Amino acid sequence: MGPSWKGLYRVGGVLSVITGISGLLATLGGATLYKSGYPSNATAYLQLVAQHQGLANGLWSLWIIGDLLGIAPTVAMYLVLRRYNRTYALLGSLIAGLYLFYDMSVTELNSLTLVSLSQGYASATTDALRASYVAAATYGYAALPLQTVLSFGIGSVGWLLWCIPMAKSVFGPRTAFYGAIVNVIGIVGAFAPIVPSSFILGILQFLAPPTIGIWFIVIGFQLYRHSGQLANMDGTTP
Repeated sequence: MGPSWKGLYRVGGVLSVITGISGLLATLGGATLYKSGYPSNATAYLQLVAQHQGLANGLWSLWIIGDLLGIAPTVAMYLVLRRYNRTYALLGSLIAGLYLFYDMSVTELNSLTLVSLSQGYASATTDALRASYVAAATYGYAALPLQTVLSFGIGSVGWLLWCIPMAKSVFGPRTAFYGAIVNVIGIVGAFAPIVPSSFILGILQFLAPPTIGIWFIVIGFQLYRHSGQLANMDGTTP
């Protein structure tokens, strides 16, 4: 954890803040899209998304962008935290990296595919053609709840592991404690899509993205400040 990594810490800090902000924006987008409730079948899902194609495309594209921006902070966090506990730092970063890959390549790709099918459904001129789009969307719609569980849960497990060495690191115990709370919320709330009747799980799922987003913003500022401290150590200007 020497001054040679200060550039990566600086970039990771900035991107962490942007990632956190994107999480807040995605929460607003999701709340707007599903304000009338989550569709109960593939047909209703296509109809809903067809009415809000711009919002749906923007929402899931924002998640993908957030995943891409999360790569550098994940590497930077490992490099900072490994000094305090290499095992938890490595496991947390590997699981967080798995989340980034899974969310981009599976969950969000499936969601964008459903948006594309909704466009075809909206432009279909016959019942038979609309039925073909519904049939094509049925598997993606059925898989989406489990994919969402994994996307929410995997990331929070990795970030929760970070909180163990974080308590003794430059981030401090308060950041670690807040991170532990919000990521436990993320893990428990992740099960809301497969237990839709649970009001509590639904609330926790809704709270997870914005509270974790705030945590990432805090981490980003602290990581950027740490890069400045390292720059001062070797006599350069941050």
